[in-house]
Amino acid sequence: MRKILLLILFLCSIFSSVFAYQQIETQHTRIIFEEDDQIFAQEVASFADEVYENLASYLDYESDGKVPVVMSGKTAWANGYYAPFPASIYLYITSPDNRFIGSRTASWLRSLYTHELTHYLHLNANVGPAKVLGFLGPGVNAFSTVFMPGWWIEGITTHTETAFAEGGRGDSLPFELSYQVPLQEEAMWSLAQGAYNGPFAPSGRIYVTGYLMVDYLIKTYGVEAFNTINERFAAFPFLGLSPAFRKVTGYSAKELFTFALEERGKPYKAIEGEMVSIRGQGNSYLPYETSLGLVGYRESPYDGSALYRYEEGKEPERLFSLPISGRSSIALSDTVALLSVDSVDPTDPSSLSLAQVSYSDLYLLDLENRTSKRLTENQRLVHPSLSGDGNRAVASRISGSFYELVEIDLEEKSVELLYREERTSLLEPSLNTDGSLLVFLALQEGNSSIKLLDRQGKVQTLVGPTKSELRSPLFDEDGSILFVGEQDGKFSVYRYDREGEETIKLFSDPAGTIAARINGDTLIYETYTPEGYVLKSVGIDRMEYSPVTFPEAKMETGTFEIAREYPISSYRDNLRLNLVLPFPFIEANSIQPGLWFHATSNLRKQSLIGSVGYSFTGMRPVSNVVYQYAGGNYSLQLTGDLNTYDIDSATYLTNASVTVGLPVYYHSGFNTIKRISLQPSLSVSTNYSDWAGAATLTIGGSSVSRDYRTIDFYGPSMSEVAAGIQVLTNGDFSSQWYAAYSSIMRQQRLFGGRHMARVSLSGITSSQGVGSAYPLFSFRPLGDGDVKIRLSASYLLPLGLLDIPFLYGGITKAGLELSAKTAWYLDDGAVQWEDAWAVGATLSGNFVMGGPSFAFQPFVRFAYLFGPDDWAITIGMNGQGILEFLPTPDHAPHL
Repeated sequence: MRKILLLILFLCSIFSSVFAYQQIETQHTRIIFEEDDQIFAQEVASFADEVYENLASYLDYESDGKVPVVMSGKTAWANGYYAPFPASIYLYITSPDNRFIGSRTASWLRSLYTHELTHYLHLNANVGPAKVLGFLGPGVNAFSTVFMPGWWIEGITTHTETAFAEGGRGDSLPFELSYQVPLQEEAMWSLAQGAYNGPFAPSGRIYVTGYLMVDYLIKTYGVEAFNTINERFAAFPFLGLSPAFRKVTGYSAKELFTFALEERGKPYKAIEGEMVSIRGQGNSYLPYETSLGLVGYRESPYDGSALYRYEEGKEPERLFSLPISGRSSIALSDTVALLSVDSVDPTDPSSLSLAQVSYSDLYLLDLENRTSKRLTENQRLVHPSLSGDGNRAVASRISGSFYELVEIDLEEKSVELLYREERTSLLEPSLNTDGSLLVFLALQEGNSSIKLLDRQGKVQTLVGPTKSELRSPLFDEDGSILFVGEQDGKFSVYRYDREGEETIKLFSDPAGTIAARINGDTLIYETYTPEGYVLKSVGIDRMEYSPVTFPEAKMETGTFEIAREYPISSYRDNLRLNLVLPFPFIEANSIQPGLWFHATSNLRKQSLIGSVGYSFTGMRPVSNVVYQYAGGNYSLQLTGDLNTYDIDSATYLTNASVTVGLPVYYHSGFNTIKRISLQPSLSVSTNYSDWAGAATLTIGGSSVSRDYRTIDFYGPSMSEVAAGIQVLTNGDFSSQWYAAYSSIMRQQRLFGGRHMARVSLSGITSSQGVGSAYPLFSFRPLGDGDVKIRLSASYLLPLGLLDIPFLYGGITKAGLELSAKTAWYLDDGAVQWEDAWAVGATLSGNFVMGGPSFAFQPFVRFAYLFGPDDWAITIGMNGQGILEFLPTPDHAPHL
């Protein structure tokens, strides 16, 4: 066993040195990155210590350690994380193409770093039990996070990203609409519902609730109140935040939420426009005139992402599903659609568990026959645009933290740079009918402009630069340009007259006008409701036609320069101890002392988890150690068990195994994601007098539909196939045993709706008999033989989406599975039925913990075995039974 542990430590050292990662060390941070991302790492280093010192002072944080900052530049979307075990922050270099953090953000990386560093300082502080239990490891700081509501975690970050960086959600009008509209329509969620992200709008509810609460708390009582509440809560987190709120402010958290809403509310009267789209949970986006009629994209937690057709006097008609997300993922012309489809590549060596390599490629979809053609491979393209005649296509391409414009040759499937500006994001391109003109947004240092590019490459600035937020430019039928702009605290629709070179205000809805186009004698526009974005229309006779001028840019724009180049060195991704806990274990009905430990690396490519102890019964050390390495293009797991007591043989066993995961094939297509993987493993076991070995080879494959809907409690349509063989031998190789197994499963959506059917067939053969394998639920198998086959069939019924606060989170959905199983045996060439079949009903729920956002699926199952007429009730979590109730103990299977 000592040799096994030494081998594990040796491999840890090898793996930590082969990664092509580098680092920059500042006074307070260790910035970790790949070589291609040096310039962005230098940018973060240029402000890292300044932001750290400001926030650390603000949040009363004291520590001498450096903050690990992992940067990822191979993603197709924006994100960032604070991750415990070990405490570190992740920054995606890609900025958000939907500007969810606000249009006035001068530097995406600074805003993101401010947000995630706030998490680090808040959640990694030595408060509560960490003050006295720090000797157990730095991971003890995360103890109170489990009981924190999501709004408390994200509230302080949305506050600091607004107060300590340019822009931020607190300065974003779309973010403000997400609470102003529900307030106006008396549809505001409760504080308890703001503790977790539910299935309904707004998708970032914990951010909205948190900003309202924490910003009000700090503005009213000072940041000292936040720090004191946080420390009091951490000392005893089990009763929630309200006791600490009441002690510090004199009010409960619920009462303060009411005060915050009263302060923020802005009464207004929404426009009484005609509803074009469905009014319900989900988002409906601006439609286009096509050969199928007026067609637009909608995403819904109930019906997924799909195209809808709108006809006057009729309910919107769902046409077919699309594998996209967001308003800017689709462009339509008369007969085709251009789609930007996201995908990940978990098999890339650069993929990290918290930052997988991802792409966004373009597909051309024929609207009539619904066939698709892939145009690009492993690109990062967003905001596609088609000319009205369908002959020209452009898109925005990710370039570091910014976006440039590219042109796509629809025949050659090539991508060429069209136009770029330094440190500027060029987004939302829109072509006119014949493709001769292109209008787009230019976002630079927190200012917005609308620009025009012609075929000769001439660029003209039409509107701006302005500190006001501009959105959704597109060509009107007469050649003028419609767009949405922010003025006087609301979004309105404007027209830019190219001949007169003036901007005219056309229309405004206090609930927001996010995008708009004129269709005949009506204006169709997107506006916000408590359920999400909907489409409304008003007659053009309601337009006001008043000239306007937008405010000037908020600062001079210029070339960004890094004042200091920090030295770069290689980075070794070593394991870091997170936590050590007392872990007594039971052996032969007596309690023995032990310790459990947990260690991972900053990149999460390595982990070492296990326990060590001493058996006073057997007078020997006992341990269990699991080392895992996840490299994207392969994985490795080493397991060692020292002196594990085996009840059946009444002896101590020592085991060691090595398992390798090899991805053979992975492809993310338009309709499905397919993968095939191979997993060989070797293991040995000894009781110090005899030993045995086993070699196992498993191959598995899956095909998963991209038509996923939030309500799909059991997942989308999918197929899975697996097969394996295992050979076992004793120490002198005088005898061998074998087992071979295979399974196939198909889950299918029924009639395009929400219900599913699942059928699976599993088989096993073994030289030692198969009677105990593949039981019918938890009932003891009734037969035996050389081969066993089990058939299972299920009807999967989602019971709905829920939004019910519970304990430290909420229940978000539920499902009911009705299933039946039976089995056959093959013994000496004769087929024998199990002489029984079983039915079961399993009720499951989805419970989300607010703070860590962990999801658990508790279930209760009743099963009945026809033939012997036995029954069983099982209570469990995530598919694993915890408690079981049987008429007699003899009915339980031996597995």
